[in-house]
Amino acid sequence: MIVAIAGIYWLALWVTAPPGTQSQLKLSYPKIEFIESIRHAFVLNAQGITADSKALVAGLAIGERDLLSAEVAEQMKTLSLTHLVAVSGANLAIIMGVCYLVAAGLSLSRNARYISALSVMVAYVLVVGPESSVLRAATMASFVAAGLWLGRGSNPIYALAWAIIFLLAIDPGLAVDFGFSLSALATLGLLTIAKPIYQWASEYVPKLVAVGLAASFSAQLVTTPILLMLQPSIPVYSVLANLIVEPVVAPVTVLGITALILAMPLPLISAAISYVASLGTWWITVVAANLSSWPAARVHFVAGPAGIVLAFIVVGLALSIYYQKFARYRVMLAASLIGAVTISLSWSIVDQLRYQQFAGKWDVVNCDVGQGDALVIQSAGVTALIDVGREPEPIDRCLENLGVDQIDLLVITHFDADHAGGIHGALRNRQVSRAIISGFEDDRPLVSQIDQELNSANVLVYQGFAGMSGSLGDLQWKVLSPTANAWEAKDSNDASVIISFVGADFSVLALGDLGEVGQQRLLRTSSAALRELTRKPLLLKVAHHGSADQSVELFRLLGPEVAIFSVGRNPYGHPTNKALTMARNFAGNSVRTDELGSIALWIENAGWKISAAGKLTA
Repeated sequence: MIVAIAGIYWLALWVTAPPGTQSQLKLSYPKIEFIESIRHAFVLNAQGITADSKALVAGLAIGERDLLSAEVAEQMKTLSLTHLVAVSGANLAIIMGVCYLVAAGLSLSRNARYISALSVMVAYVLVVGPESSVLRAATMASFVAAGLWLGRGSNPIYALAWAIIFLLAIDPGLAVDFGFSLSALATLGLLTIAKPIYQWASEYVPKLVAVGLAASFSAQLVTTPILLMLQPSIPVYSVLANLIVEPVVAPVTVLGITALILAMPLPLISAAISYVASLGTWWITVVAANLSSWPAARVHFVAGPAGIVLAFIVVGLALSIYYQKFARYRVMLAASLIGAVTISLSWSIVDQLRYQQFAGKWDVVNCDVGQGDALVIQSAGVTALIDVGREPEPIDRCLENLGVDQIDLLVITHFDADHAGGIHGALRNRQVSRAIISGFEDDRPLVSQIDQELNSANVLVYQGFAGMSGSLGDLQWKVLSPTANAWEAKDSNDASVIISFVGADFSVLALGDLGEVGQQRLLRTSSAALRELTRKPLLLKVAHHGSADQSVELFRLLGPEVAIFSVGRNPYGHPTNKALTMARNFAGNSVRTDELGSIALWIENAGWKISAAGKLTA
């Protein structure tokens, strides 16, 4: 009953949450100087076979991800190995499981085993940093552990249900938080299928390895539907990759934490232990580099609700076949599973084929990169790319399908992740001649990552400023905003590089995430250039994915023939009714990537023609 109550409560909050609802459990916590000193000493003393293997030791031990190179991070993401460096319920399960086994080996009492496991978990949380995601996972783990400890054999799922109710009561916004959903489902996987996986694995591998294998695989399987919602693609070699690397995960984690403990009192021994641990993480980097390069490392999956339903059906049928209570129905369940997998694969293949073939003739393509921007413009065989989306895979896939292997002009309008995070995918196997970035002072980690990526690719980088201009094939481009140092901008969005393209047959204006204040400023400073755009069929990339922060006066002046909303699933209510109303009133046509997928446009008979990849689940 309590499980049903928790589920209904969660679903009710999800359904009734207004657009834009977010979790308020975004905790800032005071840094504990002693713990920060330990972390610093651990990272400083760490040694490894390679820089990435050393970085991975810190990643597995304390969730430190900033030290990992972008290339290895992308390879691990392709294979769904990133969970290894993210502190989650699986990590806590490994820590607590190892502690429990050690306590049992020392013949400690049952109470002492649980107290030890919970105490170690608390200490571990303090060391990795009590951020919101870590605290959520720890809360669930604590409820479950307490239920097992006090209930003496009672169903631990009840404890998980109580934990969910407790967290939702504190913060109802968690109901629409994907991180919370992943934490809850990962914990459910640990409770339902980790034990039988461990029992099977422990017959073939050491118990310590079996704990890590069971924790990782069970959490990954149950969270698959949510992961597909966030990124509709299947890591084909994920199971193989996890099976190959899991034998080293638990030992490396234990060795890494040991090195952490000894970092200050015995730095030399700590360094030696971290080097030994790096032998295991080096193996992870080798597996990631090789398997991620295999053909079809990630295969497109059905996007949207239908894809999620199919994923839940597949996972549910797979789990049902395993449990003895459904033994009499196994033949039927197996047949249903085969049918569901066949439907999923067929649907995905058709979707992929349609995507690959949709463009044909095109002058402009707005790539579907989810909640983000990525606009491709081509003229006389020369290509410009404006923004790269949040993730590397969607932009890489779009450019590959368009046959783009040379980018002559790359524009990063600003450094928000949904505009700049996919930089690695845009650069992958492509030559980029020059890039224009915002001159706004921005100290976010992504900025340095992009600088590193562009420098490594030998790209000539310029700060965009109003008045900068050049040619792209038969088109003339011009930066309309901001000034050289973006002194007038109040934030990163306001400092977006606004760029226009004008040719004999059409014009294009990309507004980045420029808000109403910036748009009004653009009207004052660049009215002549804006009016010039209106003399040709104008394609407008609507600012900020169609947020409400729009200037009606600018939209009215431009009167674009086509307005594009580059948007995906989001908690912000984009595109807003205000932006959609403006498009209906002042634009000849409006299109959305969340409805149509990637959109190709070309000029024919003095007007824009549109072709869309489509979304089978739109």
